[in-house]
Amino acid sequence: MTLSASLTAPIRVAALAGALALVAGAAAAGPSLVVDVDSGQTLSENDATEPWYPASLTKLMTTYVALQAVRDGRLTLDTPLTMSARAASMPASKMGFSPGVEVTLDNALKMLMVKSPNDVAVMIAESIDGSVEAFADEMNATALKLGMRESHFVNPNGLHDPAHVSSARDMAIVARALLRDFPDQRDLYGIGALQLGDEIIANHNGLLGRYPGADGMKTGFTCPAGFNVVATATHGGRRLIVVVLGAPSPLERTMEAGRLFDAGFAKWGGGEGPPESLADSAVRSAPDMRGEICSRRNRAAVLAAEVGSSDTADSELTGPVSPAAEVALACIHTERNELSRARGQLKRADEALRIEVVDLRGDSHR
Repeated sequence: MTLSASLTAPIRVAALAGALALVAGAAAAGPSLVVDVDSGQTLSENDATEPWYPASLTKLMTTYVALQAVRDGRLTLDTPLTMSARAASMPASKMGFSPGVEVTLDNALKMLMVKSPNDVAVMIAESIDGSVEAFADEMNATALKLGMRESHFVNPNGLHDPAHVSSARDMAIVARALLRDFPDQRDLYGIGALQLGDEIIANHNGLLGRYPGADGMKTGFTCPAGFNVVATATHGGRRLIVVVLGAPSPLERTMEAGRLFDAGFAKWGGGEGPPESLADSAVRSAPDMRGEICSRRNRAAVLAAEVGSSDTADSELTGPVSPAAEVALACIHTERNELSRARGQLKRADEALRIEVVDLRGDSHR
């Protein structure tokens, strides 16, 4: 089955060009953290314990709980999961499968890391614990055991909720735990693309294929959170985790992460102790970045990410837009509606899915 969309490429490109022309200025630097995976040492940090909305970085925690369930024998990677009506009702980003469609846990996790679909995250949660609420309870219990002190999860996908928070420190902790506790799944976070029918779904981690040695992990975005990333890269036998939260655009998120990798790889020995030892922040609530990230002047960057990124929820995109941006948004909705109709005809998504492990990971550091 062909799951392609009838978009007019020149219109789409022109819309993006017009939208990008509206971008001006940049938000202040958000929280960040650099950790050496093997030693566990913090190499640098900025407000790393400040509460922040994680957006789709939440799916790293969802993945940890899912792999933990596999390790505990509660299901296997080959277990078929079924899309429920509740899961199918989630807003974008989503796969758009109709209720009743089945996907193995293995493929669901790959979708989660590449496309970041909110519907698949709920499908995983319901299949493991019976409900989103019960799965969130397990997420929180697991986070506590891992030492994630700022985190409180209310859903498996990171869609905005004022009570759903984390921190750069906690995201680094779960990232390191994934690499440490499930080493056989390390390739999951660096998959280049998925193919569903004729549709190619690329991984939108801007570091893959651009920063030498980059090999994972996950991006995230909502207007209140800004553009987030947890990234890993390897050079000279060292692997680092970089966390950047609240960047004003995908490009600035990628550039800041690359800068932090450069600085981290230039450091040898020492460190500021493990992330768990960092002092707790005096800030008690996460800031809402909506005004800075999704204001009229910066909305073009958001729309650009919406067209080219997998982690944007258009339920968060509000406010006046330019005519060019309206064209871009119309194209997006046309694409989604047509894909959803095609996907709705599937009974077993695995039959149309091919995992294209495109090696976008450089093997050396400049």
